[in-house]
Amino acid sequence: MKHLTRSLILTVLSVLLILVCTACGDRAPDYSKNEAYSHLYTEEDTADAVNLKNVIIAHLEAYNAADAEGYFALFDMEKDDRAFNIMQFESMRQTVDLTYTPESIYTAFLNEDNAQALITVTCKATDKATGAIQFYYRTELSYTMVRDGKWKITLNTPGAEEDLMYTLTTESAES
Repeated sequence: MKHLTRSLILTVLSVLLILVCTACGDRAPDYSKNEAYSHLYTEEDTADAVNLKNVIIAHLEAYNAADAEGYFALFDMEKDDRAFNIMQFESMRQTVDLTYTPESIYTAFLNEDNAQALITVTCKATDKATGAIQFYYRTELSYTMVRDGKWKITLNTPGAEEDLMYTLTTESAES
């Protein structure tokens, strides 16, 4: 009887853990109340749009924090490709501090599991050794995303190469 009770308790705990993990799914922190990001949300945003924006902001936060694992977790890619990209990212981040600051995020849902996002960001690269700004520009990124348990980026289209030609000053980036 004692063995049966222990097995029952372990089974119930396992089911609860699975339910909690499933409910969390692709839930990211709620950035809509965060002063730094609240401008990215509108009253017209559905719960799905808010969730997707939260996922994207968490993704950019990981990038800014040099969290390669966290940043590349959102991309749908093969294990070997992910490992290579993480290695390249970590190598680059040894000498350069890079940040993406989102200015706007627009989402469009094809259905409940397929979406696209257009993100306007300012990109800033600073040399870690000297503190010199290597580049500072505004561009748009577009993500094609699929949800299979959680959101994944299946296609990432970076901004136009011409964007790199227009370096912003601090004043023009804030206006």
